[in-house]
Amino acid sequence: MASRSLTDRARSLRRLLSPGRFLAGRLTPEALCLSLISPNGRLPSSGDRRFPLDGDGWEAGLLEMGLPREERERTPFLLFWPDERTLTASVTLPPSVTAGERETVAGAEVESLLPWPLEETLFSLMPQKGQPSRVHIWAASQSEVGDFLRRLEDSGLSPRWILPESLLLADLLRERPPTLHPKGEGAADPTGKVQGIIHAESHRAICQILEARAEGEDIIAVSACRTPPGTSPLDRDRRILDMILSLAASAPSLPERFLFDQPLASGSPLLPLASPVETLPRPLGERAYRLLSRLSGEEISSLTFRKGALAWQGDRAEIRTGIRSLAALSMLLVGVLVADGSAHLSRMDHRVARAREALEREARKALPDHAIVMPVEQLTQEKAALDRQRHLLSRGADIIGLMKTITTAPPSGVRLELVSLAISRRFVTLSGKTESFKSVDAIKSSLAATGMIHDLSILSAGLDIDRKTVTFRMRGRHD
Repeated sequence: MASRSLTDRARSLRRLLSPGRFLAGRLTPEALCLSLISPNGRLPSSGDRRFPLDGDGWEAGLLEMGLPREERERTPFLLFWPDERTLTASVTLPPSVTAGERETVAGAEVESLLPWPLEETLFSLMPQKGQPSRVHIWAASQSEVGDFLRRLEDSGLSPRWILPESLLLADLLRERPPTLHPKGEGAADPTGKVQGIIHAESHRAICQILEARAEGEDIIAVSACRTPPGTSPLDRDRRILDMILSLAASAPSLPERFLFDQPLASGSPLLPLASPVETLPRPLGERAYRLLSRLSGEEISSLTFRKGALAWQGDRAEIRTGIRSLAALSMLLVGVLVADGSAHLSRMDHRVARAREALEREARKALPDHAIVMPVEQLTQEKAALDRQRHLLSRGADIIGLMKTITTAPPSGVRLELVSLAISRRFVTLSGKTESFKSVDAIKSSLAATGMIHDLSILSAGLDIDRKTVTFRMRGRHD
């Protein structure tokens, strides 16, 4: 349940962060098909709409779709380049080739097959998931792609990505509904099984061979041909058969059956090879957005034809806009920090001024005969001078007071003969003679009663050698 909740939250967040509108286009020999959708469902979408290649009526048609000129550059636009205008091949690269060198090495491998110069070629690469060293490559003419881009830009449209149309056809096998499975087979094909799909329109036909893997489908071979208007279904099927035979020379193996999204004519040569299926109609924009969402940034940069001189300038414009926004926010932040620092310094100045005034008042009281210029230093110097005087005048314990206390403390009638007296920093020790042990206790009580000697204790007491007097030794703590 927890994983289900997290998945639902992730999907909600993705819909929240998805663009308001997404435009997809597909170029055909007859027209440009455009489809506008709202991935988050907050804005209205438009179905597939066809535009003539001569540009007639484009402005009115785009306005009817809900795309005014000022919004066209901000709308993400994915354009599919037709397979009949590309050269396709699968090449095996050395394992030492890095991702950055992959396009150069693959281009050198197919240079002899190109109908246009290598330096005027745009490449779209897709490494196979099962064999990363084997790459399927699409090659298109840079001048042809550039000419069509300029025609689009005249109408305010600028595709951010231009991908091979083969990817859109291959995507049908990844998320096809059960109606696409001949003879009611299951929804999943065994991993490693070779599959084929044929897509036919009024003006062309496309045939693909793929290999199903756990990570997805690997495109093994692609072939496309044009079918002029008025071509009969039987002639169309013969052309498709020729394509399949040409693919047999380049593909490692052929599938047992091809999925064909058109009905077969009676006596068609494709009857032993193809199984007619019904496809569910979906808007081009929806299929394109789902395909783009599954690709990583590295895969998109490798697959798109917008490279080199035809690189999408919107990236740079977005970067410049982002830099300007960041600079404005940075200036605002710096201004806030400066204002806060100024206010803090002002408060500190007031506190310092009040402290200085208080010090000067106290200094004038402590040093009435001095001109107060630097109160802290002057008070420090005065304190040091007083400390020196205190040390000079002080002699430690009050020896005279202690001696007077010791000599006057014994009560009258008690004789005390002081033998020794030792006064340290904290303690006083005395020894003497008296008449009796009772006199020793009287002397201790009288000394303690003076308040100058604390914690007084008798260390020793005993008869003297003459057996007539008592010698004793006491110790106490003085202030």
